[in-house]
Amino acid sequence: MAAHRRQLSWPTLAEVMEEHRTLTDFGIGVFDSDRLTVGRRRAELAAARLRLRREEGLVLDWAQRLRDNVMPVKTRSANSYGVKHLIEDATGVYMPNGVFIAAALIVGYPFRYDEPNVLFGMSQRDLTKLR
Repeated sequence: MAAHRRQLSWPTLAEVMEEHRTLTDFGIGVFDSDRLTVGRRRAELAAARLRLRREEGLVLDWAQRLRDNVMPVKTRSANSYGVKHLIEDATGVYMPNGVFIAAALIVGYPFRYDEPNVLFGMSQRDLTKLR
């Protein structure tokens, strides 16, 4: 029951996306954005954010799994793209980078942008156990 109460205090996916205005299913921003016109970049960003919103169930599922299995640490060295691949290898299920990022932001891990990825403060020992 305590985990359920804890989850209720988490920000919603919509709140996280409001705070991180370039968070998409791709990660932070859109693929190859430097080569896109401003109008095309805006359209791609809107479409990628819509795809992420459609993955809310997966985001919340992984937020709970992360909270239950990976302790936060101060050092922000866990690269979102690398950890999402570790999870994919362990589960056999594809997960967009942005889904992992959103889940980790919901849980509240320390972070810093490393666009298009995010570096999170996650226990390397706990991440190794996911394998």
